Amino acid sequence: MRFTISFISLSAFWWILSGQTKPLLLITGAVVCAVVAILSARMGLADEESQPISSLPKMVTYAPWLLWQVILSNWDVVKLVWTPGLKIAPRVISVPTGVKSGFARTTYANSITLTPGTVTIEVGEEFFLVHALHEDAAAGLERGDMQRRVQAMERSA
Repeated sequence: MRFTISFISLSAFWWILSGQTKPLLLITGAVVCAVVAILSARMGLADEESQPISSLPKMVTYAPWLLWQVILSNWDVVKLVWTPGLKIAPRVISVPTGVKSGFARTTYANSITLTPGTVTIEVGEEFFLVHALHEDAAAGLERGDMQRRVQAMERSA
């Protein structure tokens, strides 16, 4: 199953980047993708951590939610920067992770950093150290909505 997913993902990525339609080049690309998929499976690189297949259904709902949060945060930062007097109140907060797997911890930390106004500056087992540009960004993390969504994705795995 992991070989198939690796092969299809690599092939699709190769085809999108190359745009080739000639049969010889398509066959060559497929052979190279198959070799890479076989080698990565033999080297143990295609495991649950690198291909969290069971989390895919939750990721499909998490990604649009995260995109919406990025848009909202962008708007907040734009308003903050363009407001006279710059009401920026940076602070560093400790955010409990509440997740166990490396995949979930990475997803959570990267989601925080992707959202404008917050940056994960240190990742620990139980807590993240996060720099927040203003009070609303810090309060949003402290409410824990993002954490609950990442936990739900982890539970589905």
